[in-house]
Formats: sequence, structure tokens, C-alpha cells
Amino acid sequence: MQLTKQILKLMRRRDYRPSTANEIAASLAAGFRPDQVSDALRLLEEERRIIKTSKSRYAIPVELDLVMGEFEANRAGYGFVESPAGDLYIPRSRVHGAMHGDTVAVRLLRQRRGLSNEAEVVRVVDRAHETVIGRVEKRGRVTVVVPSDRRIFYELLIAREREKGAADGDMVVARFTVYPDGRAGAHAEIVEILGGEDSPTIEIDVIVKEHGFSADFPPEALAEAGRIPDEVSPSEAGRRRDFRDLFTVTIDGLDAQDFDDAVSLSKEDDDYRLAVHIADVSHYVRPGSAVDAEAHNRGTSVYLSDRVLPMLPERLSNGICSLNPMVDRLSLSVEMVVDRAGHIKRFEISEGVIRSDYRLTYEEVDEMFKSDSYPGDPVRELLTGLRELSDVLEVNRLDRGALDFETIEPKVILDEKLTPVEVVVREKTPATKLIEETMILTNETIASFMYWQEAPMVYRVHDKPSLESLTQIEELVSTFGYPVKKVKAGSSRELQKIISYAHSRPERLTVNHLLLRSMKRAKYHPASSPHFGLASEQYTHFTSPIRRYPDLIVHRLVKAALAGDIFDSTIVEIADSLGEICEHSSWMEREADEAERESVDVKLCQLMAGRIGEVFAGTISGVTPFGVFVQLANTAEGLIHIRDLPGYFDYNERLFELENRKTGQVFRIGQEVKVQLTNVLVGERRIDFVLGE
Repeated sequence: MQLTKQILKLMRRRDYRPSTANEIAASLAAGFRPDQVSDALRLLEEERRIIKTSKSRYAIPVELDLVMGEFEANRAGYGFVESPAGDLYIPRSRVHGAMHGDTVAVRLLRQRRGLSNEAEVVRVVDRAHETVIGRVEKRGRVTVVVPSDRRIFYELLIAREREKGAADGDMVVARFTVYPDGRAGAHAEIVEILGGEDSPTIEIDVIVKEHGFSADFPPEALAEAGRIPDEVSPSEAGRRRDFRDLFTVTIDGLDAQDFDDAVSLSKEDDDYRLAVHIADVSHYVRPGSAVDAEAHNRGTSVYLSDRVLPMLPERLSNGICSLNPMVDRLSLSVEMVVDRAGHIKRFEISEGVIRSDYRLTYEEVDEMFKSDSYPGDPVRELLTGLRELSDVLEVNRLDRGALDFETIEPKVILDEKLTPVEVVVREKTPATKLIEETMILTNETIASFMYWQEAPMVYRVHDKPSLESLTQIEELVSTFGYPVKKVKAGSSRELQKIISYAHSRPERLTVNHLLLRSMKRAKYHPASSPHFGLASEQYTHFTSPIRRYPDLIVHRLVKAALAGDIFDSTIVEIADSLGEICEHSSWMEREADEAERESVDVKLCQLMAGRIGEVFAGTISGVTPFGVFVQLANTAEGLIHIRDLPGYFDYNERLFELENRKTGQVFRIGQEVKVQLTNVLVGERRIDFVLGE
């Protein structure tokens, strides 16, 4: 029997007690050396199947009433660990030195009705951070580094001989020499000085470094990209479906530089003939190439407030792969005949060559709709037809239970010195809906095609919210007087009723934000399961291969299915790697999302730093035991600390309310308040308010 299996069998015996490596070796059948047993124990520990106690004894976690998992910290000092029974809440007093991302062993303390069960960290099994990035603060004779990642809520003490010349306010990389354990603090040494905190780019530089991103491509990837022709060859165009005479446009944001998708539309009797053309990146980026390896590592392009970190070298992303106007480009095209009810009657997928006629922006298209003025009849016919079709598709999607969140997206406008000057708040518009609905339809079509082909595939899956989250939503919306009573059943239609009811109310955006926060994250997976948010049985990401690696993989798999080559050795190798590709891509997407939000927060803080003392109207976006968070119209969010509220307040954790013990005054989510800006700490991405007059 394999050694690891023998060890696990031993540990599952009723009479087993946590034992040392030597004691385990002595209990096993003869023939295994102590070093072999130690190696097997190390492997099982790395796989999180066993745990090593503080006294160097080994056991299966569940036998010790422990759960192993990754600690997800909140900036307020508490955190969660995912378990088979749901998320476990770790209060600040029970974190015991764990940091965001650490693998921990936790023990259940108490069950809480309608809330996450409470647990404590018993041991940090594996540290996620060897280094941390932060700001140097000199306090008399003491030097500390304050982490810029607010989920790492321990200051690092730096001995004088380990400062490496860092000055007060410098942003540095510090390496842990002693980790915090709940009793003693963290110690570290400075290993790199990144620059002074007064640099307009330093905070974004820190975000890039914290998340492990890079602006530079490996030389071999750049050299490989340089050898790719910058024009479509006549021979390649000749073997493809020719769409160059079909009137085609791209519609993107004003600042977009790479164009993944283009659309064509015509009427065919009572039907719409929709063609969605997606950049054929897979023709240029081949499996096993240096460019492909780097694209896999990056997983996604990252769009920060002052820069873009592309997944592909710029020569490809903005050049030959991009569907730029008035030049030939290769595509993987999906032609769909859609009836007036929004149902696909037939479709065809083909390798194509296109020539986009117009590069339109959302802003231009919205203005065309408002003014009813177009730069020609072809544009008018295409856009009005797309608008008709997108309206039908949206109604169908909502009827089947899809969620149509109403959200806003802040775009921070920077001057030539990268200093923020204003915030433009973007909402969903008729123009953005055109592209959103047609891309959803295309992704569903491709996913369904590959599902019924029983071909290897990368799906986009989205699980429904946990019962705990649904319970909190139901209780919260009841405080707003919403006529919704069946939220806990987990029906997306009930959640959409909440969104619809909130549409004309002042707390509209707050309710939508709370619902979004309750959702589980969508992820990539090699097996199909329904997408809760879109109410799709099969869904994938196919439409953005320039900026998302899973889309590039989907293109390779679709091409193989079309050609009947799914058993080709290259495709089999890809299929065998789909689990790793999906997991890595989901992780990198999450890192990119966090980095993008953080970069906006930095620029919002820089903008607000010049407005200290001003009074603003805002909406309460969060309530905690230590105060209330208030969001302004420009999306900047700050805290009114409980010590700055008049009187003594009690926190209602079920309804997320603070209530004054004497006066009964209540602060709750969605409430409109006036606040005065008192302090901004850009390095900590922190804004402080007090109640305004």
C-alpha cells in the first residue's frame, strides 16, 4: 500500500492520538525509513490533508475538530474562512496573527442563527506573504512599515540596522523576519525602496507590485510578437469566409485602444441577421509559444486608473489582432438568425476575414440616439436594428430570471501629470446595452454549441448566493418596506423584483451594491453548470480574446470542434490542463478586479485630499460596530467613526443599524446624510468624515 495511504489509514483509527513523525514511523509496517515517512507527512501537509500541531504532532484536521482553509481578511480586522458548511466568521480577537491569504486551521466556537458561524484561528499552516509593501513611518526612535494592503492589519517593526536608508514616508518592500502570532507583533527588514509617497504614480506602482503584475514582457515574447506580420496575408484571407463587403462596426469606450468585437446586422423578412465577429487571436498566438506562456501567466489585461497592463504585447493587442477600422482583420464569426421574439432560429460559426467600416464609441452612439442624427443610412439602419434587437433580448433575459443590476462606474479623469481633476460617473446606457446583449447572446450560443458537441470547454459558471446571504438580504430589504418575502428560496426572479422595486427609490444604488456584494464570484470551470446571475444554462467567455486568456482557450477549442480535431494531441493537452487554466484565470481575474478598484480608490483619495473641510451630501453604504460608511455622488467612500457620532450607539448586526441608546436616532444603510470631510490618507486609501451641518 502507498505510504501516504497507510499514514491516513493509521490516523483514521479510533485509538490514534496526534503523534510525531518518529512515532508514526514506528506504528507503520516495517520497510519504511524515517526520512520516507517525513517526506510523506510533508506531502500530506502541503495537500492540506493532515495538520502539524504546535508540538510537531500530526493528525487529520477533522479529528481535531479543525477546518483548514484560506483566511480572507477584511480591512476592519476580522475575516472569513470558507468551509463545507459555509463561511466561518473569525472575529478580530480570534485572528491570532493570521494574514490575508494565509492557510489556517480554525476551530468552530459557536453557531449564530442567520449569520456565519464563529470560529478562531488555531494555527497558521502556511504563510501567503514573505514580503509586504508599505509606507515607512518614523515615530521617535521606532520605525515601522504600515502595509498599503489594508487587509494586512499589522504594522511591521523595523530594527535600525535593517532600515537600509529608508526615509519617513518612503514606500518600501519589507521582508518578514518574525510573523505576528496574536501575542507579539511582526518584525521585518527593508529590502527595496520604491520611492517617496509624494510621487503621483507611486501608489499605483505599489498596487502593481502588490498584485504581482508587470508592465514589461519577457524579451522572448516581444521578439516572437515582432516576427508576426502586421497585415493579413492574401492566402489566409482566401481560405476564410469573406465578410469584408458586410457593413460592420466596432462600438467601445472612448478611451479603448484594442477592439475584440465587431457587429453586423441586417433584416431578413421578419428576422434579424446578426453577425458577431471576434478577433481571431488564436491564429497568431499558438499553444506553446512564448507569447502564449506569458498570456497564460497574466490571465487578463489590467485596466488601472492611470495605465493599462495588457495581456498581449501591444504590437498584437493594438495592432494585427485588433479589429481596427478600414483594415483587413481575421475573425472567428458567429452568424445568428434571430426572430422577432429574440429566439435563435439557426446559427453558423466560421473563421472569417472582416474590414470594419466604423470605429464608434458609446458616447457617440448615445448622442446619435438622442439627436436622431447619424453619419449615413448604413449606420442608422445598423444601430436602430441593434437597439430593437437588444430590447427584445433584454426582456427575454429578465423574463427567465436574469439579474439586471443598476450600477455606476467611476472614471477618474487625469491631467497630463496624472493628477486627478474630476470624476465622470458612468451608468448603463442604450449604447452599452447594444453590445452587452449581443455579446451575452453570442457567449450563450458558443457555450451551448460546445456543450452539445461534448467537447472539452471552458465555461463561465456562477453559483447562487448562500442561504446566509439570502437571509441577510431578506431582512435588510424588509427594513426598507420592500414587498418581497421569498428571497431565501434562492430564486433569481425574487432578487430581480428587489432591483426593480428599488429602481425609482433614493437607495437604488445602495440596494444594488448590497445585492452584488451578496453574490458569489463567477468563475471559470471545465464543466458546465448554470450561470445564476444571467439565468443561463450554459455560458462561456468567447468575445474578448485580446484581454482574457480563457476566451483565447475557448477559440482554440471551438476551432478544433468545427474541424473535428478534438482528439488532436495539442487539443488533448489543452483539455488535460483545463482545470489549472480555469483556476489560474479565475485567480488572476480576481487580482485584476481588486487592483482596478484600488487604483480608482487611490485617485479618488488624491482628488478628495484637496477638499478637506467641505460638506457633501452622501448615502450610508455600510454600517459596522465602529461606525458608518458614507458614499458620495462621485463614489468616494469614507467613514464616520462611532466616536464622532453624538451619544452612545448600539449595533444591530442583523439589520446593520446603529441606534442611539437615549434618543433612538438610527443610522442605517441607504439613509441620506450630510458629511464634512476631515481627513484623507492616500497611502491607506482612507477618507474620514464627521456629520455635516
